[in-house]
Amino acid sequence: MPLEIDLPPGFAGMPVGIDDKMNRGHAWTIAGNLADGAGTTVEEFGSYLMALVPAMQANGIRVFGKFAVGRRKGDVATLTLGVVQWPEPAPGSPDALVAAMAEQYRSRHKYAVVQPVRLPIGPAIVAFSGGEFRFPEADVRTQTKAEYQIPLPDGRSVVILSVVAESEDAWPAVAEATAKVAWSLRSGEVGR
Repeated sequence: MPLEIDLPPGFAGMPVGIDDKMNRGHAWTIAGNLADGAGTTVEEFGSYLMALVPAMQANGIRVFGKFAVGRRKGDVATLTLGVVQWPEPAPGSPDALVAAMAEQYRSRHKYAVVQPVRLPIGPAIVAFSGGEFRFPEADVRTQTKAEYQIPLPDGRSVVILSVVAESEDAWPAVAEATAKVAWSLRSGEVGR
């Protein structure tokens, strides 16, 4: 099922498809725009991006990138949109499926706020979470995350949209930006 979304203003990222020639073109375009600022050559930066493509494809990732979020200069969010397939069509109504997905999410993420929502494409869940993550050398990072899980009308696919920022202050902007992308999700099929 072809999908379309409206990305946040200033989004810089890479769509990932099954056509490696197209992926390479996207990678080299991005590399051309960012390599200088990253202190590498276009070829080196492009090869880094292309090295990520097989892992993104294996995990169903269709879009990956960053955009400015929040009021403070330097607050950047990472957006990942993926599509996963179930082995067989989901049984029952879409609303029952979403209720089961919400319970499953709550069981894995005890401190997340999770609720069912109705988007133009159908029922979904939205979850918000945040926390501190500690790394070696006493490095502590704050993370705010908004995630939508959206079963598609085909009964076999779920879109997972995740936006993460390393700023507690940016959480309202993260929630708003993620909601706008989720609400824009639509089928790209002609005559829908």
